[in-house]
Amino acid sequence: MDDSDVLELKRQGIHLLNGFFITAAVYVLKPIIGLWVLAPLVLALILLFTVPRFLPGNWISDFLMRHFERRKDIEEFPFKGAIYYGLGIIFPIALLEVRYCCAVILILSVGDCFSTLIGRRYGRTRIGKRSLEGAVGFLATAWPAATVMVGPMNAFWLAFAGSLVELFDPFNDNITVPAALTFILLI
Repeated sequence: MDDSDVLELKRQGIHLLNGFFITAAVYVLKPIIGLWVLAPLVLALILLFTVPRFLPGNWISDFLMRHFERRKDIEEFPFKGAIYYGLGIIFPIALLEVRYCCAVILILSVGDCFSTLIGRRYGRTRIGKRSLEGAVGFLATAWPAATVMVGPMNAFWLAFAGSLVELFDPFNDNITVPAALTFILLI
Protein backbone atom coordinates (compact mmCIF):
# COMPACT_ATOMS: atom_id res chain seq x y z
CA MET A 1 0.00 0.00 0.00
CA ASP A 2 1.57 3.30 -1.04
CA ASP A 3 1.10 6.73 0.58
CA SER A 4 -1.75 7.73 -1.74
CA ASP A 5 -3.64 4.52 -0.84
CA VAL A 6 -3.20 5.19 2.88
CA LEU A 7 -4.34 8.79 2.44
CA GLU A 8 -7.41 7.68 0.49
CA LEU A 9 -8.24 5.03 3.11
CA LYS A 10 -8.09 7.70 5.84
CA ARG A 11 -10.15 10.15 3.76
CA GLN A 12 -12.85 7.58 3.06
CA GLY A 13 -12.91 6.48 6.71
CA ILE A 14 -13.62 10.07 7.76
CA HIS A 15 -16.20 10.36 4.96
CA LEU A 16 -17.97 7.26 6.28
CA LEU A 17 -17.83 8.26 9.96
CA ASN A 18 -19.06 11.78 9.22
CA GLY A 19 -21.90 10.32 7.18
CA PHE A 20 -23.02 8.08 10.04
CA PHE A 21 -22.69 10.90 12.57
CA ILE A 22 -24.62 13.40 10.43
CA THR A 23 -27.29 10.80 9.64
CA ALA A 24 -27.79 10.06 13.33
CA ALA A 25 -27.89 13.76 14.22
CA VAL A 26 -30.41 14.55 11.49
CA TYR A 27 -32.55 11.52 12.37
CA VAL A 28 -32.74 12.54 16.03
CA LEU A 29 -32.72 16.33 15.78
CA LYS A 30 -34.61 17.26 12.60
CA PRO A 31 -38.00 16.16 14.01
CA ILE A 32 -37.31 18.27 17.11
CA ILE A 33 -35.64 21.42 15.81
CA GLY A 34 -36.52 21.32 12.10
CA LEU A 35 -34.20 23.15 9.74
CA TRP A 36 -32.14 24.48 12.63
CA VAL A 37 -30.35 21.15 12.27
CA LEU A 38 -28.55 22.84 9.36
CA ALA A 39 -26.94 25.48 11.61
CA PRO A 40 -23.89 23.42 12.69
CA LEU A 41 -23.39 22.26 9.10
CA VAL A 42 -23.46 25.80 7.74
CA LEU A 43 -21.08 26.95 10.50
CA ALA A 44 -18.70 24.08 9.70
CA LEU A 45 -18.80 24.97 5.99
CA ILE A 46 -17.99 28.61 6.74
CA LEU A 47 -15.07 27.57 8.95
CA LEU A 48 -13.73 25.04 6.45
CA PHE A 49 -13.80 27.66 3.72
CA THR A 50 -12.50 30.69 5.64
CA VAL A 51 -10.02 29.44 8.25
CA PRO A 52 -7.34 28.12 5.86
CA ARG A 53 -7.57 31.31 3.78
CA PHE A 54 -7.62 33.90 6.56
CA LEU A 55 -5.72 32.08 9.30
CA PRO A 56 -3.09 30.08 7.41
CA GLY A 57 -0.73 28.01 9.48
CA ASN A 58 -3.15 27.27 12.33
CA TRP A 59 -2.56 23.86 13.85
CA ILE A 60 -6.07 22.45 13.25
CA SER A 61 -6.14 23.20 9.53
CA ASP A 62 -2.53 22.10 9.14
CA PHE A 63 -3.21 18.81 10.92
CA LEU A 64 -6.33 18.08 8.87
CA MET A 65 -4.63 18.98 5.60
CA ARG A 66 -1.50 16.97 6.39
CA HIS A 67 -3.48 13.84 7.29
CA PHE A 68 -6.62 13.96 5.13
CA GLU A 69 -6.22 16.25 2.11
CA ARG A 70 -4.93 15.40 -1.34
CA ARG A 71 -1.85 17.44 -2.26
CA LYS A 72 -3.62 18.96 -5.28
CA ASP A 73 -6.56 20.10 -3.12
CA ILE A 74 -4.29 21.68 -0.50
CA GLU A 75 -2.81 23.90 -3.19
CA GLU A 76 -5.98 24.63 -5.20
CA PHE A 77 -8.98 24.38 -2.86
CA PRO A 78 -8.38 23.23 0.73
CA PHE A 79 -11.14 20.99 2.15
CA LYS A 80 -12.87 20.84 -1.24
CA GLY A 81 -14.31 17.36 -0.63
CA ALA A 82 -15.69 18.24 2.80
CA ILE A 83 -17.12 21.53 1.57
CA TYR A 84 -18.81 19.92 -1.44
CA TYR A 85 -20.12 17.12 0.79
CA GLY A 86 -21.62 19.65 3.20
CA LEU A 87 -23.15 21.69 0.39
CA GLY A 88 -24.56 18.53 -1.20
CA ILE A 89 -26.35 17.27 1.90
CA ILE A 90 -28.08 20.60 2.43
CA PHE A 91 -30.51 19.59 -0.37
CA PRO A 92 -31.93 16.46 1.27
CA ILE A 93 -31.85 17.93 4.79
CA ALA A 94 -33.80 21.00 3.71
CA LEU A 95 -36.24 19.36 1.30
CA LEU A 96 -36.95 15.75 2.32
CA GLU A 97 -38.77 13.93 5.08
CA VAL A 98 -36.30 12.69 7.70
CA ARG A 99 -36.14 8.99 6.69
CA TYR A 100 -35.51 9.79 3.02
CA CYS A 101 -33.09 12.55 3.93
CA CYS A 102 -31.10 10.08 6.05
CA ALA A 103 -31.22 7.47 3.28
CA VAL A 104 -29.71 9.95 0.81
CA ILE A 105 -26.94 10.89 3.26
CA LEU A 106 -26.18 7.20 3.88
CA ILE A 107 -26.16 6.45 0.15
CA LEU A 108 -23.70 9.27 -0.45
CA SER A 109 -21.49 8.42 2.52
CA VAL A 110 -21.37 4.65 2.23
CA GLY A 111 -21.62 4.37 -1.55
CA ASP A 112 -19.03 7.04 -2.31
CA CYS A 113 -16.61 5.64 0.28
CA PHE A 114 -16.72 2.10 -1.04
CA SER A 115 -16.91 3.03 -4.73
CA THR A 116 -13.65 4.92 -4.29
CA LEU A 117 -11.90 2.14 -2.38
CA ILE A 118 -13.18 -0.65 -4.64
CA GLY A 119 -12.63 1.36 -7.82
CA ARG A 120 -9.04 2.20 -6.86
CA ARG A 121 -8.25 -1.41 -5.99
CA TYR A 122 -10.25 -3.42 -8.53
CA GLY A 123 -11.38 -0.92 -11.15
CA ARG A 124 -10.49 -2.21 -14.60
CA THR A 125 -13.50 -1.24 -16.72
CA ARG A 126 -13.06 2.51 -17.07
CA ILE A 127 -15.96 4.84 -17.80
CA GLY A 128 -14.51 8.35 -17.89
CA LYS A 129 -12.67 8.96 -14.62
CA ARG A 130 -14.56 6.17 -12.81
CA SER A 131 -14.86 2.41 -13.04
CA LEU A 132 -17.75 0.02 -13.45
CA GLU A 133 -16.39 -2.00 -10.52
CA GLY A 134 -16.54 1.10 -8.31
CA ALA A 135 -20.15 1.72 -9.36
CA VAL A 136 -21.07 -1.87 -8.47
CA GLY A 137 -19.33 -1.36 -5.12
CA PHE A 138 -21.39 1.80 -4.63
CA LEU A 139 -24.65 -0.06 -5.24
CA ALA A 140 -23.66 -3.14 -3.21
CA THR A 141 -22.83 -1.08 -0.12
CA ALA A 142 -25.25 1.85 -0.35
CA TRP A 143 -28.29 -0.37 -0.83
CA PRO A 144 -28.09 -2.18 2.53
CA ALA A 145 -27.15 1.05 4.30
CA ALA A 146 -30.23 2.87 2.99
CA THR A 147 -32.48 -0.13 3.58
CA VAL A 148 -32.56 0.60 7.32
CA MET A 149 -34.23 3.93 6.54
CA VAL A 150 -36.57 3.33 3.59
CA GLY A 151 -36.90 -0.42 3.07
CA PRO A 152 -35.21 -2.66 0.50
CA MET A 153 -37.01 -1.66 -2.71
CA ASN A 154 -36.82 2.10 -2.22
CA ALA A 155 -33.23 1.73 -1.04
CA PHE A 156 -32.27 -0.32 -4.09
CA TRP A 157 -33.64 2.18 -6.61
CA LEU A 158 -32.12 5.14 -4.79
CA ALA A 159 -28.74 3.40 -4.50
CA PHE A 160 -28.93 2.36 -8.16
CA ALA A 161 -29.68 5.95 -9.23
CA GLY A 162 -26.91 7.21 -6.96
CA SER A 163 -24.41 4.76 -8.45
CA LEU A 164 -25.28 5.92 -11.98
CA VAL A 165 -24.97 9.59 -11.03
CA GLU A 166 -21.64 8.89 -9.35
CA LEU A 167 -20.37 6.88 -12.33
CA PHE A 168 -21.20 9.55 -14.91
CA ASP A 169 -20.69 12.61 -12.68
CA PRO A 170 -19.23 15.53 -14.63
CA PHE A 171 -18.64 17.79 -11.61
CA ASN A 172 -18.34 16.47 -8.05
CA ASP A 173 -20.31 13.49 -6.77
CA ASN A 174 -20.53 14.94 -3.25
CA ILE A 175 -22.92 17.53 -4.70
CA THR A 176 -24.49 15.74 -7.66
CA VAL A 177 -25.46 12.49 -5.91
CA PRO A 178 -27.52 14.07 -3.09
CA ALA A 179 -28.90 16.75 -5.41
CA ALA A 180 -30.02 14.17 -8.00
CA LEU A 181 -31.50 11.82 -5.41
CA THR A 182 -33.35 14.70 -3.75
CA PHE A 183 -34.71 15.75 -7.15
CA ILE A 184 -35.83 12.17 -7.91
CA LEU A 185 -37.59 11.90 -4.56
CA LEU A 186 -39.33 15.25 -5.00
CA ILE A 187 -40.76 14.34 -8.39
